[in-house]
Amino acid sequence: MTHKFIKAFAPALALAACAASPAFAQDAAAPADTPETRQHAVENMTLLMSALNSEAVEAEVKNVLMGCIYNNSMRQITVAMDNAIAANPEQFDRTDSGVMLGVMAGICGYQAQPGGAASEAPAQPR
Repeated sequence: MTHKFIKAFAPALALAACAASPAFAQDAAAPADTPETRQHAVENMTLLMSALNSEAVEAEVKNVLMGCIYNNSMRQITVAMDNAIAANPEQFDRTDSGVMLGVMAGICGYQAQPGGAASEAPAQPR
């Protein structure tokens, strides 16, 4: 799955990264805490832990995800993912863990390069 992840989700990663570029801005007003947001956070944390423990996920992706969770709260990540999905609801399927991992990696700064090479942008500090 080393290159499958990059090739299959490069468009999703690009869209998510563009849609959520100011996602971790501290000045942005936080949305209300809702049961739906909390449920998304639980799903996202489960996805994150599965990705970090998976041999099928590239080391570069794991590094970006680890840096992201280290520098941002799960709430910030969830809100950014929700915003990216809301901006392109027809593009993203919440039931597909591969797509959701692509969205998470994209908002965390992972950018797939043409030809399968990855570019790692540092996670935004809190």
